[in-house]
Amino acid sequence: MYVNSGTRKQPVDDPSNDLFTVVGQQSVAFGLSREKKFGIVPSSIFSTLSDDNSELRARAHAAEELKLLVENCRDVHLVEPHFDDFVEFLGDLLDDHNSKVSTAVVDVISALVQQMSKELLSSKAKLLVTKLCRRLGDTNGVVRVSVTKTFTHLMRVASAATVLDSLCTAGISHRNARVRQETLNLAIIALLTFPSSDFDLPRVAKTVAVALIDGRRPVRQAALECYAVLAQAMGPSKRSFLMDNVSGVALQYGIGHELMDAVIARLSNRQLPKHNSSGLIEYVALLNRCGGTATPTPDLEWILSASSGHGSSAVSDGSATSHRSSQSSTAGDFQPFEASRLRRSGRRGFARLPWDSEV
Repeated sequence: MYVNSGTRKQPVDDPSNDLFTVVGQQSVAFGLSREKKFGIVPSSIFSTLSDDNSELRARAHAAEELKLLVENCRDVHLVEPHFDDFVEFLGDLLDDHNSKVSTAVVDVISALVQQMSKELLSSKAKLLVTKLCRRLGDTNGVVRVSVTKTFTHLMRVASAATVLDSLCTAGISHRNARVRQETLNLAIIALLTFPSSDFDLPRVAKTVAVALIDGRRPVRQAALECYAVLAQAMGPSKRSFLMDNVSGVALQYGIGHELMDAVIARLSNRQLPKHNSSGLIEYVALLNRCGGTATPTPDLEWILSASSGHGSSAVSDGSATSHRSSQSSTAGDFQPFEASRLRRSGRRGFARLPWDSEV
């Protein structure tokens, strides 16, 4: 129905007009979404970040724009149909040679985990873990803390067991020693935070066991701490299962009684590592207490028999004055002894481990 208004006819209220309005709005929205990648990313940002030859400042600016966009996007649900492709795109950028880009992308993934639905995150947890896991080895402590918090939040909104299983699969055999250590730290956080009934504890124990003979000192220490938490979660009746895993690893790699003695010594100390207010792990083992004349206990001897640091990714502060060895995100690498006083691991000539190619 129309009324005559001067020389133009104007439409008046008509149910059919509402229908055409809705259809028109949907068409406009569809057209706009087609102009963006992954439902929300402007083509200009996507093009800049996709071009490895683009100017460094431009790439850093584009990454920061992407971060702000995702953090403040009201229509983030538009990403859902493109979620896998978006995460693959972000995963490539995590290895960008421009550290400002890779750091911003960590924040983008963190924002996604904060905003996406529980149902979606539960189904995509493995994909997210696989992509983000390698950033646990970042030399930037702030980035490692951000990644740790992202994993912890993902455990809360998705299945903690699924996240931990995917994380252990990807991280404990990683060639970067810091990734291996931080993976174990996250396992400790999960076991301290969530009910033990949420996890397949025997499976976790079997996966962690191989880290007990890691060639790097911080990883061995984290593995022993993780075994202490597992022993508490499983209870005295299941401790024999833990020790079976230990003896199995020792036999497989030709190690003597030192490993068994180390685990027994650590489990005899009923103190557990702590998950502090900063989201980091505080270990019970006090490496620097052995700097005097006191005889190290078997667990500390076992830790010290490995090489120090994290290999090529290590950032050593060389001034271990703290009386507590904390997660490397804040404490740096813990090196209280001179190299000449360290005993090397006795694995020479035995089966090689996945990370033995590490420099």
